Amino acid sequence: MSRIPVIWYARPDPCRDRQLTETGITVAAHLLPGVDDELGAINTAILSSIDARCVRRLRDRIRRAAQPDAIEILGYALDLATGPCSVSDIARRSHRTERTLQRRCTIMGIPSPKRLLSLVRIFTVQRLAEWSGQPYGTVAVALGFSDRSNYRRLVRGVFGQTPTEIELCGGHFYVAKTIVDSVC
Repeated sequence: MSRIPVIWYARPDPCRDRQLTETGITVAAHLLPGVDDELGAINTAILSSIDARCVRRLRDRIRRAAQPDAIEILGYALDLATGPCSVSDIARRSHRTERTLQRRCTIMGIPSPKRLLSLVRIFTVQRLAEWSGQPYGTVAVALGFSDRSNYRRLVRGVFGQTPTEIELCGGHFYVAKTIVDSVC
């Protein structure tokens, strides 16, 4: 039975969550009335639940091969990738300073937090562009890039290729492989 992601707009109820899970419904996000009412939280929940299986597969691949701290850092980056985010957001979530986060990545021998965040943002844009059939530039702007050219510059800076060339190399699968290879 395939799991259908649902955005639940009510107070969390473990009993009801269990009933939904047993019927094949996965609660992708809980939005609390009076807390998560703003449009940004709703958009983030929707974007996070779209093609969630793809993100879950990437998390599983990382979990099997990477160090615990790398798993944590990439997990936070994946959680934040559907909107404008920065290394300071990841540092705040991991209860570290940006400098400590940077040092931790250096010690583990993985790319800097900024590069990891860039890879995850590119993965998210590619994944949602492929899923929706929309041009990558439109999706990038919807995910918080101020302009389509900013996304193109980011892709060129990270991969040395254009977004179209990334798409020809395998799109989000290619980016996911790059992420896994960089942390393992």
